[in-house]
Amino acid sequence: MNNIDHLKRECQTIEDNARHTAEAHHILASRSQTMAFWFEVLPAVIASLSGLLVVGEVIPAWWGWVTVVSAVITATSSIVSPHKSYYENLNSAKSFTVIKHRARSLHCSYASFYSESELLKEVKAISEYYNQLVLLTPPTQEWAYRKAVKKLAERKEDPDKE
Repeated sequence: MNNIDHLKRECQTIEDNARHTAEAHHILASRSQTMAFWFEVLPAVIASLSGLLVVGEVIPAWWGWVTVVSAVITATSSIVSPHKSYYENLNSAKSFTVIKHRARSLHCSYASFYSESELLKEVKAISEYYNQLVLLTPPTQEWAYRKAVKKLAERKEDPDKE
């Protein structure tokens, strides 16, 4: 294998790594978005029902516990910050997707237009950018990464699934 082929293979590795990491971040963002929805909707529904029960003067004794649960959900939401997690993971997924596309276009389309030294410079730049993203983005969780690997394997087997 010559050096150009080696550099193309490095681009493929960066593309694959970025694809899996982007998918894991998309999965984490989706989960955070769902959590944010329920952390906002549940207390709002309980507050609305409480208002109706107060107006109707029909407050069951056990309803106090429901409002306590609502308060706990609200407190948990402010600690967990699902909206913050959603945007961090969504932005991370987008950044890794950009790297994936840059690496793919370099090894599939542009590599033949570069000299070996120019290609080396481009591959190093993409590699350094990828490494910086790994340092700056929130870590993925093992379950999300496994789910991403499984999802991407299914797509590879059935490309029409996308």
